Amino acid sequence: MLPKLLHFYFFLTLAAGFIIGVIVASYTLSQGFVGVDLGIHDTQFTNSTSDDLSSAAWNESLVIEPSIEPSTPDLASVAWNESLGFGEVLYVSMPDRTDRQDAMTLAASMSGLKLKLINGVVGESISVKAVPDNNANKWTLRLSELGCWRAHADAWRYVIDSNVETALIIEDDIDWDKNIHRIFQDLSSQMQNSTLRLVPPTEHEQTSAPYGLDWDVLVMGQCVDKAHPEHHDLVLVYDDPNVPSRKDTEEVFLKQMESLGVKGNDVGKKRLISPAYGPICTMGYAITRRGAQRLLLNLSYLNLRGPVDMDMMWNLQEGKIRGYSVTPPPFTAWRTGGQKDSDNKHDPKLTVSGKGNRGGWSSNIKSSARIAMINELAMKNWVDYTKKASPPESEKQTGKENNENQTGKGNNEKQTGKGSNEEQTGKGSNEKQTGKGNNGERKGNGTKGS
Repeated sequence: MLPKLLHFYFFLTLAAGFIIGVIVASYTLSQGFVGVDLGIHDTQFTNSTSDDLSSAAWNESLVIEPSIEPSTPDLASVAWNESLGFGEVLYVSMPDRTDRQDAMTLAASMSGLKLKLINGVVGESISVKAVPDNNANKWTLRLSELGCWRAHADAWRYVIDSNVETALIIEDDIDWDKNIHRIFQDLSSQMQNSTLRLVPPTEHEQTSAPYGLDWDVLVMGQCVDKAHPEHHDLVLVYDDPNVPSRKDTEEVFLKQMESLGVKGNDVGKKRLISPAYGPICTMGYAITRRGAQRLLLNLSYLNLRGPVDMDMMWNLQEGKIRGYSVTPPPFTAWRTGGQKDSDNKHDPKLTVSGKGNRGGWSSNIKSSARIAMINELAMKNWVDYTKKASPPESEKQTGKENNENQTGKGNNEKQTGKGSNEEQTGKGSNEKQTGKGNNGERKGNGTKGS
């Protein structure tokens, strides 16, 4: 009997252990799959805005932390550093335009950016022997155009000498959106997953190049642009909450977007990346180190056929350099309507300052950084002192009520006191009826004129 009972309990114990094991395993697997599913969806679809970030968001070392930490850091978050995720930010400015240098330093500091000055060049200072060949004779360069080319060539040479992988080059008369970091974070995310690439990204690009390295020039400050006439299918369209409205976008970019399929209600919501073909102006563009080498080769060593922006466009159209255009462009001209707007052209009909920076304007951006910094730094110091010296409205009201109560109490006491005295003389009752006694009383208390 005893052996049978032992066998029975033995098998019962085994069965219970098996059931418990199955339950535990099922629960663990279900939790694991749920966790993986949530991780995928959170990292893929959760977006953060600059409004969600604390003041630390402007720190150069910021890395935005997703709600569920991915296996590798989000490379696009590097756009929140002081160089927008590029190796450096360079800006070109003539040595005598200290007014523009002040403006750029101020705007950059308010946007959490750090800029390096590349001095502009006076065309007359360039030796005839240093001017590149112009075998094509496409253009007779003015001295101011020659100086502009030399300043940009110096920026390309700096990129090569510094051995940085990428650099953003901007000019000193521009404006950008106050949400510039968020704009470039979105741009980085799109370029990392771009369908326009001819080759897959390398492992180095996936871990260390926020905008990839499959381009020479990334055009982001053009004043005119057009897409390749035979490749309107080559376009990457994406949502951007910081895109300017239709009325704030210049006609040339509206036409380009329409040619690439963005029109109607999508205008003011979408930004585009397309292979660069017809950009003019060099207000803002990024280059890779290889791009700097190709630009210096084709726009200096071999020849220079025209103004720097025109020759860059010709090289893009001829396929000698590869680039992408971002539309609407994140960088745009800041204008005041006076002679200060140009270092290359002098119009004697214009006043020097025009409307000044207080009356200045820009197009193609949603929220001007230059206007935002005026509002953010605005101050009314003496009004603040006055507000500080004055008690809060609630205290004022309480004080007023107390004064009224005290005044009423005093009047009652005076009337009572006076009434009783005057009743004894028989004079008070007559004065009370005519009001003479009250007037006399106010005069005696020194309240006349209150």
